Amino acid sequence: MFLNKTPDELRKINQIHTIHASLGLDGNSLSATQISDIINSNAVSADAKEIREAKNAIAVYDKLVQWHPFSFTSFCSAHRMMMAGLVENAGELRTGQVEITLYRKKINVAPDGKMVLPLMENLFSYVKTSRDLLLIKSMVFYYEMSFIHPFRFGNGRMGRLWQKVLLNEYNPVFESLAIEPLILEREQQFNEVLSRCKRNGKSTLFIEFMLGLIDEALQNLLLSRPPVISASDRLEAFRNGFALDTFTRKDYIQFFKNISTATASRDLQMATELEILNKTGDKNKTVYRFR
Repeated sequence: MFLNKTPDELRKINQIHTIHASLGLDGNSLSATQISDIINSNAVSADAKEIREAKNAIAVYDKLVQWHPFSFTSFCSAHRMMMAGLVENAGELRTGQVEITLYRKKINVAPDGKMVLPLMENLFSYVKTSRDLLLIKSMVFYYEMSFIHPFRFGNGRMGRLWQKVLLNEYNPVFESLAIEPLILEREQQFNEVLSRCKRNGKSTLFIEFMLGLIDEALQNLLLSRPPVISASDRLEAFRNGFALDTFTRKDYIQFFKNISTATASRDLQMATELEILNKTGDKNKTVYRFR
């Protein structure tokens, strides 16, 4: 319920691991410590291209909440920043033919360059207008984009980035979630799932695989550091989650099963004094209503 209240320190740590893993999946050999040093403007002795990749990715992920999840233009702008100084025509769709490989073996010839724009426009139309749960749409986007292969280079890291942008739109907790390190740990299984989906012509296995990783990442986030929960947090959650117009202290305690009677009383008294709640009745007959 309160996962979106993760501390800034934990969010920053998980962002480092996210960037490290996403770049690692594309062959970058920098360590998480080196990524952290680059963020903190410390000197790093490493390949200049890999440092540039890291700096670009850091800049892109720093703007995570500013990218527009349903905007193809924003998507291309993110690629331009991600690949700046690394490839020619960063941010521009490919025009030629490319092959997609896993384990250094060709598994697919990507669609002709002339088809890339309409395919990507259709994909963005799907994530914007479909009634499917955005959680699922983010995975469909990642899967479909990996085979459309809209750019000549940087498609993998862009697929992972945009899935995170879409997931963050679904729930802000995903800004703090480190899914990419789990993909890196299971890279062979991940590629096998993609390959099987390609043969079957369905994304079902990929969606199931990603849901499992997300569930594991959420568990890791909870174990890393429980969120700090205030009375205001509880009251806002109760306002959004309790179905009836009026309620009692007993209702409030039943909604938050791990708080004491004294904590519930303090929450409700504070909300009444701040005129967040209207209070009628007395003692065990007291009834509250949000203003």
